[in-house]
Amino acid sequence: MNVATATTATPNPGAVGAASRSAGGVRGVSGSLDSPAENVVVHGNVVVVIGWVLWDGRLVSRIEVEVDGAKPVRARTTLPRIDVAAVLPDLPDAVLAGYEARVPVDIAAGESREVSVRVIAHSRAGAGQVIATRVCTVRSRAFDPQERAVVERNAAMSRQLLAGIQVPRDPDHVLVFTHSLRVGGGELWLAELIGKLLRENGIHVTVVAPADGPLRAELEGLGARVWLTGDHDVARSLPYQAYVNELALIARASGAGSVLVNTLGVFAGVDAALLAQLPVAWVIHESFALADFELLNWGADGLDPSVRRRWQDCLGAADALLFVADATRELFLRYSAPRKCLTIKYGIDVTRLDRAGSAEETSALRRRYGIDERAQVLLTVGVSEPRKGHAALVVAFERIRRHHPYAHLVIVGMIDSPYCHAVHRCVAERRLDDRVTLVPIVRDPRAYFQIADFFVNSSDIESLPRSIIEAVAFGVPVLAADVFGSRDLVVDGVTGWLFSPNDSNALTVGLARALDSSAGERELMAGRALRHIGGFLDSTHYGGQYASLMRGLAAAVPAHVDSAPGGGPS
Repeated sequence: MNVATATTATPNPGAVGAASRSAGGVRGVSGSLDSPAENVVVHGNVVVVIGWVLWDGRLVSRIEVEVDGAKPVRARTTLPRIDVAAVLPDLPDAVLAGYEARVPVDIAAGESREVSVRVIAHSRAGAGQVIATRVCTVRSRAFDPQERAVVERNAAMSRQLLAGIQVPRDPDHVLVFTHSLRVGGGELWLAELIGKLLRENGIHVTVVAPADGPLRAELEGLGARVWLTGDHDVARSLPYQAYVNELALIARASGAGSVLVNTLGVFAGVDAALLAQLPVAWVIHESFALADFELLNWGADGLDPSVRRRWQDCLGAADALLFVADATRELFLRYSAPRKCLTIKYGIDVTRLDRAGSAEETSALRRRYGIDERAQVLLTVGVSEPRKGHAALVVAFERIRRHHPYAHLVIVGMIDSPYCHAVHRCVAERRLDDRVTLVPIVRDPRAYFQIADFFVNSSDIESLPRSIIEAVAFGVPVLAADVFGSRDLVVDGVTGWLFSPNDSNALTVGLARALDSSAGERELMAGRALRHIGGFLDSTHYGGQYASLMRGLAAAVPAHVDSAPGGGPS
């Protein structure tokens, strides 16, 4: 399940027009709060706060959102607002003046609650100002008793069908349910793990995914079988139950001894394994609150209450919840027994990196990419989307470039999307084309690591960024946003640099800290970083850990499941 990009609200032409008049002198705060509207009813469990703001005609440092006086949530900033740029063409920052925050509200199914919303902007100079206040009503959907009865009937029929399938279970056969066969962080992690299970640990693997993608050929080349189900609507109760039934039949008929589910959004696979009475381990990469993840993947309508309940129940019923970072594990401890929540820190195959390129090779690569051999190259790698903060990185880079004339920013991961179009526009309007290189997503970014002097991770949401591990393996010092998993890899000022996420001032200072360091300091830091994360540079351990775990689950007698999860709504 892919996390969606930032929500685009319908702009308020009147508000933009009024702001343009006030911004004519480029003084003071201009902007609007597009969502939520005053006294509107918000359906679901999350208040989505969307708007735009400029302070003295420039982007702000950060924006905080308070809902009912609770601890402020820092909004994602530097988001595209083409509508604002059209009205304020003389302000280059207008195109990236957007902000968005998603604030979960604890409310039971079928209940309503009135909440207050307050938005506070902080200028680059450090001043703070309330720019908008609103009152709205949050209303959660109620259960549908009639639909629940039909779902339970279908689940009972599925259990009868499953009882007729008698296939020997092979403890060395793992059935994998995953969200995607495209190229992305979670997908690449799975492909590497499957390779280790097949080639190093004698495990047979069958992969079930909703749609085809470039990784299918790679997985089949490794020796895995791949089954495609087609996309299904998991947000509604009846289609969800039908999908669970289908997956459960596949699971029982496959002869697998255990099930491995990849990513938080594939809870139907956990539900199906429980229905098929197979032990299941669930790998969770995402460091999101459930309500936030639900909104991003299934929109404002979200999941039917009964489906949401089963999602939560699956977290408690899975035999193991597996994480790559302790910080993400702690986020989900509330849903399961601590003994079932395990952190298995993955490693990368450094022998495959060929990181010790010669100075001549590095110079040749820089010439190929049109980068000055004297440049201080700042590299970031990852599919470009709002949570990666690439637009904010470009803006911060512009602020420091005058003091660092040889600094050069390389962003690898551009795709065809409104966000990436805005990043391209940002680079062009700031006349940074000769100082910023934008590269489409590539399967193998090793050449870019070889030319880098620094690696920058500007994301506001991560679990354990693989790209940071790769940078350290190449001996490249790392500057990273202080988000989930970063502190497992970076000790500020010792093995790298950390900065506060969604804060342009903090990012700018972080870039300056890195670029102001001497070559000797960077060499010492890179060496300390390599020693600090040494365990992540050994890829042999985690394949064996997964193989032992899955065989252990298969050897245990699974509990009989005839009620939710896996047996209908609870």
